[in-house]
Amino acid sequence: MKRPKQIRNVDAEVTHWSDDISGEVVLEIVTALRKRLRRVDGSHDIPYLAGYSRDGRTVFIDRHMPRSFLVGKRRVRTDRFLITHEVVEKALLDQLRLHYLHAHQIALRTEQAAVRAAGVNWRDYDRFTNRTRRRSPTSVSSACRATSI
Repeated sequence: MKRPKQIRNVDAEVTHWSDDISGEVVLEIVTALRKRLRRVDGSHDIPYLAGYSRDGRTVFIDRHMPRSFLVGKRRVRTDRFLITHEVVEKALLDQLRLHYLHAHQIALRTEQAAVRAAGVNWRDYDRFTNRTRRRSPTSVSSACRATSI
């Protein structure tokens, strides 16, 4: 008996198997979460740098957010970490009906794990995103209202 295609596709996303805490597994999670989105839109002014559509299929990243930052001599993409945070937060709110504060904290910890798994110091990444957040315009375009689209 053949397994359903959807299950086979999910199984194909797993290339590192570990019952222990594993950075490689976390990076696979980041990739799998990105595949669940229809699109990532970086063309709007978004408060707090990122948000999601009502249906959760689109993540919006502030148009002023740099796509990467320099860590030593290495350039690190930032979008994958923001996407991870937003997808996890939205799933926890919609599927488990958690309070926003709890969903946000879990999403933040997941984002932190992804940053560390990529070999980036969390403080460097956090400092960079906070600096960018403060420089981003506070006005929101009429086309996009953070998490209420």
